[in-house]
Amino acid sequence: MTTSLTRRNVLQLSMGAAAVSLLAACGAKTEDNGSASGGAKETVEIKVGYIADYNGAALMAVADQEGHWAKAGLKPKYLPFTNGPLAIQALGTNNVDVVYIGSGALWLPASGKAEIWAVNSVSNADRIIAQPGITTLSALKGKKVAVPTGTSGDQLFSLALDKEGLNREDFDVTAMEPPAIVAAFASKQVDGAALWYPLIDSAKKGQPDLVEIYSNEDFIDTLTFPSTFVAAPGRAAKDGALAASFISVIKAANDFRHSNQEDTVALTAKFLKLKEEDMAAQAGVAKLFTSKELETLSSEGTVNTWLEGLQKQFKADGKITEVVDPKTFYNAELYISTPAV
Repeated sequence: MTTSLTRRNVLQLSMGAAAVSLLAACGAKTEDNGSASGGAKETVEIKVGYIADYNGAALMAVADQEGHWAKAGLKPKYLPFTNGPLAIQALGTNNVDVVYIGSGALWLPASGKAEIWAVNSVSNADRIIAQPGITTLSALKGKKVAVPTGTSGDQLFSLALDKEGLNREDFDVTAMEPPAIVAAFASKQVDGAALWYPLIDSAKKGQPDLVEIYSNEDFIDTLTFPSTFVAAPGRAAKDGALAASFISVIKAANDFRHSNQEDTVALTAKFLKLKEEDMAAQAGVAKLFTSKELETLSSEGTVNTWLEGLQKQFKADGKITEVVDPKTFYNAELYISTPAV
């Protein structure tokens, strides 16, 4: 209990720090858009981790195109990651400030390894897939199933096992990195996999008749799968100005994406140097909200309900030992009180 209270207090302090920083910034503005002394606003570098798909990179692409970073006094340096756990691990270094993660990696913030700065979207991108001819999860018993540990694919695999009363021991589960899974599946080195789009599109190039056995949507009545932007625990309390500036950029980019989805698809494809049709397919498996809607979902406690539900699944799966108050790792007030740039 002492640990949870300490973490909560640290996160609550972050809102005050960010608010003070924003008020100070507003008070320092002059008619020539410089500082109180007439100088130009200093640009601060922010190192941002992303995953190279629509969900993980769209807001970065929009923020670049629309000049949101510059408006917030930030200069981004982008670092790609293949999955959320690796991205969060990098937060413990000086190499990255904030990273995008999918829902499967949210057990790490819940266990004190990161704090959520903003919700991105709700995903329906994950699938349990099998080689052609294998149509049920039970038909994979005793066969090799590739699972990227600690990811949203891993999470979906656990949900599917629980639904059918099966255990991991019923399968030859092999831990693999997502790109390696694509290659292994395409060459039939594995019989099934827990993966997500757009990687499944790549797997289909080798096995166009692959079977999708389960998806997030099969569990949407009981669980919601949000993707988020996270930083090291306590970072907002120590650097409220950076947290507020980043959130202001994310909110502005998010609202552009919501109102201009076709343009966002094109921008993201350009950002990632991929085909627009691939981005359009990925965009179809993401549920988007306006920033105002996310503020309401946060203030009414809906986001916390999402996080509580995920924690219960993480605990059942052995990834965390206790379900903690989401307020210890998501300061809704910080998100709500920060205006778009």
